[in-house]
Amino acid sequence: MADPMPTERLRLTARSAVMAVAMLGATLTVLRVIAASQRVIGWMLVAGVAAGLLQPLVARLDRRLPHGIAVAIVFVSAFACIGVIGYGTVDGIVRETRHLQDAAPRAAEQLEREGRFAELAHDIHLTERVRRFVEDAPERLRGGTPAEALRAAATRGVAYLATGVLTLFLLLHGARIARGALLQVHDAERRERIQQVAVRVFQRGFGYARGAIAMAALSGLFAYFVASAADVPGPAPLGLWVALWDLVPVIGAVIGGLPIVVLAAATSPTRGLIVLIAFIAYEVAETLVLQRWVERHSVRVGPFLTIAAGVAGLELYGVGGALVGLMGVTLAVALVDELAEE
Repeated sequence: MADPMPTERLRLTARSAVMAVAMLGATLTVLRVIAASQRVIGWMLVAGVAAGLLQPLVARLDRRLPHGIAVAIVFVSAFACIGVIGYGTVDGIVRETRHLQDAAPRAAEQLEREGRFAELAHDIHLTERVRRFVEDAPERLRGGTPAEALRAAATRGVAYLATGVLTLFLLLHGARIARGALLQVHDAERRERIQQVAVRVFQRGFGYARGAIAMAALSGLFAYFVASAADVPGPAPLGLWVALWDLVPVIGAVIGGLPIVVLAAATSPTRGLIVLIAFIAYEVAETLVLQRWVERHSVRVGPFLTIAAGVAGLELYGVGGALVGLMGVTLAVALVDELAEE
């Protein structure tokens, strides 16, 4: 007769109990620290993304200039470009948003009175919804009431200053920090392999990000000119809306261009159809030519991951969080791709 299986007993010693309590306390402390430092961590991540996007320009200037001067030129030029573009965009958006507040409800009212979709527009109270949306838009854009807007502006000012300083620091010393991290791996062969994979992941991930930003800017300009040609009110804010949506592959530009199509169709159904065809043609050209060229030289990130990362980042930390989320997913996909090839 076979011997019975030995009975296993869980023995809880004083040492294991102390270790369990200590581990639980350490875990809770780390979680509290992360929660309290969420804003600073966000600044660091955004600064890392900004430094990664600017690094190729610094590397090109490093061939002819000292590193500090190259970083100063790139940083000041980027800051000046962002300031000029931001001022022009905000000024145009404020001016054209007021025009949009007047024109959009009239266009919606016309859709309710006549046209193929008049009954549907009337049933959903389109005019009232549009009027409420355009009236609330300025308050949402400036961050709520005037007092809330002032507090938000002060917070953003500190965030921009901290992010700028961190970006400058990473541009100056990022390569040295990376080399120091690699030196922690004592095995020379393993260190060389990690360095090769990390460089390829960095180049492919940030190459895709730069290509996506360039395509978004191009789609925003295209939407601006289409809206202007179709005599649609507020082409600047609508173009910015299309540019943000274009970060979503395959369908972004078409979804972002729907407000322009609707406003153009309110004055002339034929004009609306032409605008719709123009956006579809642009999306097809971007997907088949530009998107494939960017993916061929970097990495392919599908629409599902892009939407999921963007929405999660936007919920956690606003537009900067969306940018960091997209960048994180892109780097993760590039890493998985490199490891699969290895």
